[in-house]
Amino acid sequence: MKVLITDKLHSSVEQELAVCKKYGFELDTTFCHNEDELIQYGQDADAFLVSYSQITRKVLQSLPNLKIVVKYGIGVDNIDVKAATENRVMVANVPDYCLEEVASHALMLIMNGLKQTPFFDRKMQEHEWVRQPNDKILYRPSEISIGLVSYGRIARTLAKYAKSIFKKVYFYDPFIRNDLEGYAEKVETLEELFSCCTIISVHTPLMEETKHMIDWNLISRLKGAILVNTSRADVIDPEAVLKGLEKTNLEFFGADTFWPEPPDFSSEFSNQFLSRSDVLITPHCGWCSLTAEKDVRWKAAETSILGAMGKCPSSVLNKQVCKKSS
Repeated sequence: MKVLITDKLHSSVEQELAVCKKYGFELDTTFCHNEDELIQYGQDADAFLVSYSQITRKVLQSLPNLKIVVKYGIGVDNIDVKAATENRVMVANVPDYCLEEVASHALMLIMNGLKQTPFFDRKMQEHEWVRQPNDKILYRPSEISIGLVSYGRIARTLAKYAKSIFKKVYFYDPFIRNDLEGYAEKVETLEELFSCCTIISVHTPLMEETKHMIDWNLISRLKGAILVNTSRADVIDPEAVLKGLEKTNLEFFGADTFWPEPPDFSSEFSNQFLSRSDVLITPHCGWCSLTAEKDVRWKAAETSILGAMGKCPSSVLNKQVCKKSS
C-alpha cells in the first residue's frame, strides 16, 4: 500500500518515512504541480498527504484506489470535500498540532496593535524619535474587550491567554452553546460581537458560506479597533479593511495571511496594505515551531495510514464516508 506526498513545505520526510516503515507502507514523494500529475502519480496511492495541492473533483473521480486525503494542517479549503464524499474518499486534517503557536501568534498581532509597534518601528527606521507617543491611540488592556470569531481549539487557547489580560472575552460561534471552561462569554450575533469589542480576532475556517463574512457592515460598527486574522484571508473583505483603516473604524489590522498567498508584491493592491504603518502582515508562519513542524508530519502520516487501512481516524471531516464503508 502506498502514501503519496503530493506537495510539501518541509525539506525532510523523516517523520513520514518512520511512520510508513512502521506499518509496512511505501512512501512516494513525487511532487505534483497540477491535476494531471496528481492523477498520474496517484493511480496506485491509497492515501494523499497534502499541503497546498488542489484536490479537485476531477482528481478524486480519477483515483478509484484513493481512500483518504490528509491535509498537513487545519484548513481544507484546497480540497473539494463534497466531491470527496461523493467518491467515498475520507478527508482529514491535523486539528491540534499548533494550538499554542497560532494562538500566541494572534496574541502577538493583537499586542502589536495595542502598542502600535509597526508605527513606532517605522519612525525609528526613518531616524525619527517620537516624543509624543500619545498621539497614537494606545489602550490599557484591562479596559477593553476582545471578541473571537469562531470558537474552535485555537480560539479557545487564545481565550485562555486573553482572560487574564483583557476586561472581557466574548465569542461568536453558531455551533457552540457556551464555553464550559469559562474563558469566554458567548454572544448571539456577529453584529453584537463587533459592537461590544475593541479587539476582534478571526478564527473561522474558509468555506463558501464564510467568504467575505467580515465585511463593511461589520467593520463599520467598530471604532478605533484592532482586527486580527489568523485563519484565511478570504474570510475578510479586503476593501472593507482598507475603508475601515481610512475612516479610523480600524486603528490596526494584523494578519498571518494575505490575498493571495504569496502576494504579488508589485501590485497596487499589495502596496495599499504593505506600505501602511497601521498594518502588520506575516507570511502564514503562525503555525510554525520546532515541535509543531514535527507534530504535523507524523500525525498526518499516522492519519493517512489509518484511513488507507479502512479505519476512520478521529479527525475525518466527512465521517459519513466511514459509515458507507462499514
